[in-house]
This record gives sequence, C-alpha cells and structure tokens, in this order.
Amino acid sequence: MEQAALQQLLTEHGFERTRHAEISTYRLNISHGASGNDYPFIVTAVSSEEDGVTIHWDEARFEGTESVPLQVRKAALEKLIELEKMLKRPTGKSIEEADNGSMSQDMQEVKKLGAEMKHMKTNSELMAQGLVPDPLQ
Repeated sequence: MEQAALQQLLTEHGFERTRHAEISTYRLNISHGASGNDYPFIVTAVSSEEDGVTIHWDEARFEGTESVPLQVRKAALEKLIELEKMLKRPTGKSIEEADNGSMSQDMQEVKKLGAEMKHMKTNSELMAQGLVPDPLQ
C-alpha cells in the first residue's frame, strides 16, 4: 500500500499523524592516494516535521568491514567538521543579546539538541563499530 493511501486509511479511522520522519543516506568516496583505493563514507540524515533535518554525526561510518587507513579516517573527520560548521545557523541575535553561557538560545534549539543527543553513542561504542569518534575537546 502506498504511503498516501495508508495515511488516508488511518486518518479515516480516527488516527492522527503525530510524527513523520524520512531517513536519507549520503555516500562520499574518499580516496587513499598511497593505495589508490576508494573508501565509501556514509552519513545519515533524518527529516521530520517537528525537528527539520537532523544529521546523525555519531552514526557516520565507512561502508564495509575492511580496514580503513588513518589518512582516510582523518579526511572523513575533517569533512564532518567542515559540514557541521556550514550547517550551524546563526540565531539572529547580537552578541550582547545572545546567552553565550548556554548550550542553546531558545526552546526550539533545545528540542533540536535533544533530538540529536538521543542518537549519540559513546566513543568506545563508535570505535567498536569502526566509526570515527569526535576529537577530544
């Protein structure tokens, strides 16, 4: 049954749609100059009506089970850091108005952070799965 037909059927039977999410997977081939091999790097994003688009940084991974060279892991981490910086939007508040001692500026940002944190894994869990953890701060 198609999504639209299922939604209509449920609505006709008194159900209310409270949450909708769509998962997208993005792939980037990172080349290793020394070996000439390409390593597919995967990033997952979830779109929902409530939270907008959330990228699951902690679930970024290399496709397959083969060993990934350190240079390639470093390139992937640099790409994630670059993307995260580009996706952060200014709050529109001046420095004087912003609450710089806080993790968030308003309730919408708190909800967005909560949605992102819900999916976070520890560094040891990430490394056990062959993923790249965040650098130490």
